[in-house]
Amino acid sequence: MSPELFSQIASAMVVAWGSFAAIRASRSTTRCALLSNLLVAFAMMLLVRLIADFGGWSSWFIYVWVLCGGGYVIAVYLAAAALPNLPWRAETAKTRRSEMTNLSVSSVLTFAVSGALVIPGLLLG
Repeated sequence: MSPELFSQIASAMVVAWGSFAAIRASRSTTRCALLSNLLVAFAMMLLVRLIADFGGWSSWFIYVWVLCGGGYVIAVYLAAAALPNLPWRAETAKTRRSEMTNLSVSSVLTFAVSGALVIPGLLLG
């Protein structure tokens, strides 16, 4: 398997995961969780855009990118519809700790995925 193909497959999986995470963010119970989940999802999309080789309109990756971009548009619409009805913070201390743990884990996973995409990009360049 060539490094370019591996990089495109990894980037496609990350952008699809980011699109799914953005859509899932509208189910958050607080505004902080919703906004932070959207921020992590958009960071994944921008990171893939920065690193991935799109290969022009004849490549399959550009179509995956456009499809996942549609998922991000749907996610923003769902988040805008859900945002006014959500409280800013969780009510109980246990829920706040759980929310902070989830945000920490998602941040660590985002950095790990970033590293997994940057290292092959550095080797290719």
